[in-house]
Amino acid sequence: MPGNGYSTIGLKPDLLARLQNTTNTHYPGMFLPSTLIIMMNEVKRGYYSVSLHNIKLDSSGRYNSITIRLDVDDWLKKNYKELKERYEQKYNVKCFTTFTSYFLANLFESKHDAQNHVIRLKESDFEWLQEEYMKFKNDSELKYSIPSFEKFVDGYLNELLNKIKAAKEILTLTYFSSNLDLKNTKKN
Repeated sequence: MPGNGYSTIGLKPDLLARLQNTTNTHYPGMFLPSTLIIMMNEVKRGYYSVSLHNIKLDSSGRYNSITIRLDVDDWLKKNYKELKERYEQKYNVKCFTTFTSYFLANLFESKHDAQNHVIRLKESDFEWLQEEYMKFKNDSELKYSIPSFEKFVDGYLNELLNKIKAAKEILTLTYFSSNLDLKNTKKN
C-alpha cells in the first residue's frame, strides 16, 4: 500500500517494457516512476503533447503494480476525464486502467517523436569549438577581455545560427525570384 501522497497503477508487461525502454533511451539510470514525473512535467510545460498513435498493446500477462506520486495519478485521472471519448473511439477503451495503458503508450511514442527533432551531440563533436576558442584567445590576448568558454560558445553559436538564418532567407528569396515569370507580366 503506498504511503500518503502516493498511488499505485497496474501495468501489463508490454507497457512496463515500453516504460523501461523509454527510461533507458531518454533518462538512463532513472527510477521508472521518476520518468513518469519528468514526462508529465514536460507535457505540462508544452515541450510536446500526447498525440494519438496507431498502437496495439499486448494485454497478455499479469498486471504489475507501480507506485507513482499522487500528482501523476491526478494528472492521469484528469486526462481520462478529458480524453475518455476519443480513446474509446480509437482504442475501444472502457475503463481507467485500459485508458492509462494506452495514454502512457501514447505518451512514450510522443516523447520519441519529439526527440526525433532533437540534435544529439557528443562531447567529441565540440572539439572544433574548443579549437575556435583557443584561436580566439590567442588572437585577442591584448585587445579584449577574454570571456569564459561558455560565454564564447553562446556568442559563437548565436552568430552561426544568425548566419544560417540569413542564408535560409537568401535561398528562399532566390528560389522565389527564380520562379517568378517576369516575361508574362502585364503592364498597366
